Amino acid sequence: MKNNKGENKTKHALIYCRVSSERQKNEGSGLESQEQRCEQFAQSRGYQVEKVFKDSFTGGGDFMLRPALSALLGYIDKNPHKHYVVIFDDLKRLARDTVFYLKLRKEFEMRGATVESPNFKFEDTDEGHFIETIIAAQGELERKQNRRQVIQKQKARLEQGYWPFFPPVGYKQAKHPMHGKILTPSNPEAKIIKEALEGFANDRFENQIDVKYFLESSHYLDGKPVYLEAVKRLLTKSVYAGIVEHKPWEVQSRKGHHEALISLETFQRIQDKLNGKVKIRVRQDQRADFPLRGFVICSGCEQKLTSSWSKGRNGSFAYYRCKSNGAECVFGGKSISRDQIEDEFKDVLRKVEALKEALDLAPVIVKDVWDKKSLEIEQGKGKVVQSLELLKTEKEQLINRITKTNNEDVIAAYEEKLISIGNRILVLQGQLSSKGNSEISFGTACDEVFRFLKKPIEPWESEVFEDRMLVLKLSFEDSLAYDRKNGFGTAKYSIPLRVSELMYAHEGLNVEMEGIEPSCI
Repeated sequence: MKNNKGENKTKHALIYCRVSSERQKNEGSGLESQEQRCEQFAQSRGYQVEKVFKDSFTGGGDFMLRPALSALLGYIDKNPHKHYVVIFDDLKRLARDTVFYLKLRKEFEMRGATVESPNFKFEDTDEGHFIETIIAAQGELERKQNRRQVIQKQKARLEQGYWPFFPPVGYKQAKHPMHGKILTPSNPEAKIIKEALEGFANDRFENQIDVKYFLESSHYLDGKPVYLEAVKRLLTKSVYAGIVEHKPWEVQSRKGHHEALISLETFQRIQDKLNGKVKIRVRQDQRADFPLRGFVICSGCEQKLTSSWSKGRNGSFAYYRCKSNGAECVFGGKSISRDQIEDEFKDVLRKVEALKEALDLAPVIVKDVWDKKSLEIEQGKGKVVQSLELLKTEKEQLINRITKTNNEDVIAAYEEKLISIGNRILVLQGQLSSKGNSEISFGTACDEVFRFLKKPIEPWESEVFEDRMLVLKLSFEDSLAYDRKNGFGTAKYSIPLRVSELMYAHEGLNVEMEGIEPSCI
């Protein structure tokens, strides 16, 4: 090209490429292939490509939210003396929304930039503008049709009991020969999420802040902060209990095909606790990071040791300490390193040996309690079946009432009641189906008893909080006294006959604190 003086003048070009997802980067319509076509087009026109801008962002919404496109407009603003040619592969790359497309064209015009594409010839005529608008509208129609088709497919999968969205933390989508893509637990995240949910349900974590601290200490987010809003979403996700639903699409709760991380009963306890329907049992003396808190007492004043973290120059440090003041106790207010006291406790624990009489007696006690609880469970199953029938009858009556009224407010109230009844039915059905066919045997129960009795140091060193609490309950008759100079005093070991508490820790066994309960309901 030549300017008014007849000198050659090269046009400066900017290339814009966009795909709507990260997955498309390596496909035929990916960024590299777009860039190549635009480079070839610029070369054929004799343009000098000054910079390439690449986006991998969805086509809907405000184009100013796209980082690369926003940067391109800013780049033109920083070089007002140049008249750029903006090259893109296709009109759809700019915007698949007619209003935003026309607005973007205005943004280029205001900056004195022209647009060109290897797939479309822009004409500055009424007919050319009309055709350009029609093509932009066609792109918007295609986008909406694609979205509708995706929603229809996802809704169909939901109704069939499958989770079609991005997997929640603790799950991944995996291929299954029968189910296709299905949610599958992904460890270690799944174990951490399970522990957090069950810990909140059984009051190990008193409130959502405790759950937040636990998640942060587990480093499942690679050290990133955990926000309370994320904790709330975690605690209210029914997918962790094996349920799929999506109320915006009117897909109500139903049993999913994926493996649940927690039981429906646990999920319901969490919701009741969040809604203030259950009384929170405060256990300030028990914390996973200080397992001996509330159990070890100071030898000077016989008060329970408290604990805390202390920040230093090189990080945080854990301490136990006597909470009495100096006038009340010679050790008052003085701290003991957590590592020191817990290492010494392990030495005490290694000396624990269950008496042979206890080992011989344990199966007899377990069998007696097992038989009694089995009878109670069978009676309880009958009550659950009866409750299910009553709920189903109530559900049918509500449906009949809905069909006989035209009042929108009444219909909405009935529908809300139906959802509540449906959730209760799911919980009861889950109790019967998930636990009614348990293969836990009496022999398995005894094996778990003996595992704790023979070597309590092993469950303690597993660092599972519940196991550690059981070791303290089963191995000692009373609290242990600790002296800053001489360490632990004489321990009062107990014959561990409270087998019901021990069985509570075994995953897969449903045990109440007053006795052993076979995994039925």
